[in-house]
Amino acid sequence: MKSLKAFRFIALVVLLIGALVITAVASADQGRFKPGDETIAEIAVGNGNFTTLVAALSCTDLVGAVADPDAELTVFAPNDAAFAAANLNASNICSTFDKATLTSILLYHVTDERRPSPSVINGRNKSIEMLAGGSIYPVGKGSLTINANNSTVNIVAADIMASNGIIHVIDFVLLP
Repeated sequence: MKSLKAFRFIALVVLLIGALVITAVASADQGRFKPGDETIAEIAVGNGNFTTLVAALSCTDLVGAVADPDAELTVFAPNDAAFAAANLNASNICSTFDKATLTSILLYHVTDERRPSPSVINGRNKSIEMLAGGSIYPVGKGSLTINANNSTVNIVAADIMASNGIIHVIDFVLLP
């Protein structure tokens, strides 16, 4: 009888410790992915590494979309180096493409919902639908790599938290 009471007591203690650990892990993840104070647009403008992206957003009238405080987006944002690799910069981006084509290219970098890096890179999503249509795909578990139109794209900075979404900085310009 005493051993049954002792077993129940130990089982209860183990369950309580398990519940505390689960609560602590969940709280840590919520803090890690807590929305930031600035919008996606404010972060892009203030960062200094997205001058080409900001210019492209401006000439397509998409700044409002990434500045909308009620939006819930994830942006795979090419940095200036990614645009430079495609011979694009803030001075020529708007003249290189017509407005409709550039809008389609930019929307191929955006998906709805907040998608923190674990949901992007761990293969939880077999594909991520982009707003322009088409999909990108995680490459391997634990990898900061995605596949878009058979191009390997590295996420060079993940989980930049905005008030209206998440930015993952990529080293490649995605083409739909």
